[in-house]
Amino acid sequence: MTGDRDPGLQALFDAAPRASANSEFVARVVADIDRQRHKTILGWLAAGVLLVPVIWWLTGPVVSTLNLATQLMPDSLIEIETNWLAQIVAPINSVTGAAGLLFLAGWLLYRKISS
Repeated sequence: MTGDRDPGLQALFDAAPRASANSEFVARVVADIDRQRHKTILGWLAAGVLLVPVIWWLTGPVVSTLNLATQLMPDSLIEIETNWLAQIVAPINSVTGAAGLLFLAGWLLYRKISS
């Protein structure tokens, strides 16, 4: 950008009436902004008051589901008699391993489709 100014445009800005901080227009705009801010705050407070009991009510089932999932994660999918073979395939012979492989396959499919 350059420091050059258009003299015609500068004359228009100089001739324009200045709005003072005490003008009625500025006061009306500030009052409208304050009114909107108060409405927004009241809306968020009302949403919070209504949603807190619902969220509190849902925490019981969510915690129970997560507890069940953590108990199922280390379970083996296939019982292997040989101890050394069981140790080798342990990372993929569990619910966690299967879920991880499914996630990776889905991620790769998504990347393949989106590109």
